[in-house]
Amino acid sequence: MINIPIENPLNKCKSAVEKELTIFFNKKLAESEKISPESKQIVELLKDYSLRGGKRIRAALVYYGYKCFSNKNIKEIIKASAAMELIQSYLLVHDDIIDRDDLRRNGPTIHKSYKDIFKKIYPSSDSVHLGNSMAILAGDLASSFANELINDIDIKEKYKAKASKKMNKVVKTVIFGELLDIISALRPVTKIEIEKIHRFKTASYTIEGPLHIGALLAGAKNKDLKVLSGYAVPLGEAFQLQDDILGLYGNEKQLGKPIGSDLREGKYTLLILKALEKATKLQKEKIKKALGSQKLTKKQLDGIRKIVKQTGSLKYSQYLVQKLVSQSKKSIKGSRFNKEAKQFLLELADYMLKREY
Repeated sequence: MINIPIENPLNKCKSAVEKELTIFFNKKLAESEKISPESKQIVELLKDYSLRGGKRIRAALVYYGYKCFSNKNIKEIIKASAAMELIQSYLLVHDDIIDRDDLRRNGPTIHKSYKDIFKKIYPSSDSVHLGNSMAILAGDLASSFANELINDIDIKEKYKAKASKKMNKVVKTVIFGELLDIISALRPVTKIEIEKIHRFKTASYTIEGPLHIGALLAGAKNKDLKVLSGYAVPLGEAFQLQDDILGLYGNEKQLGKPIGSDLREGKYTLLILKALEKATKLQKEKIKKALGSQKLTKKQLDGIRKIVKQTGSLKYSQYLVQKLVSQSKKSIKGSRFNKEAKQFLLELADYMLKREY
């Protein structure tokens, strides 16, 4: 958790966003019930998936991106923050299918839930395909819900239009990042290509995009967005690097998803790339054998962890995280952002260094 006082507005924002999402989903459940039991079921699964956990970093960044420039219409900004969480659900539901993960936030992914439902009710059906199909629809539905929610907020139309346009641009960018990430599992990639993936898939979506959306809703100018980008881009890259570290060395229960997923998918993270650069012939063989193995054993996983440490790759990534966080903080220290929001951004940067999930 972020090492800040319990009364910090981050916690209020998280609670308020989850309350807004609950209200929104209950409304959608009432609407979908009139269509069919299956329509209600998909909304129920999406509601559970969206509300059962998550750091709400993106929602908080919409909130504080707005509060960098304004303290009015906070209730409406909470709705915009909730819309960002629905975008998160949309992308994660599809990402779970791509990564073939059955666990998310310590619960079943939507395609896994549907697979189990179809297997029980229709034993002779292709439950895997049907589960994936329904999950794709659930993700698409979350995207539609997000656009509906942000377009219904009571903010100046010109600000809302810019924010909505930005939100769609963020989605487009992260899709290109995901595409590059998938390709990276098919062939070796360079450090420059990995940095591009981090920039497109993580920095633009996790930090920069939400901050810009909040700022645009407050009427921020291009010069303001540039300052926010100076903070967001290095921090987003640090976030992804830390994510990769946790994905290999983290606690599965804390993370709420499987450890070693990137290895099973054959992805060349910076940890793996640097390890391969310094590895012995035998170590390289072990890494390449583990990459892309859907039957990766705990012994193999432990072996890769050991190699990544021995080659200095882990230490290198940890150093980069520290360097990027320092760069991020330095970029806004002289800004004229509202004090509360600026303080949150600085504390969030520190959190990247010590987060465990």
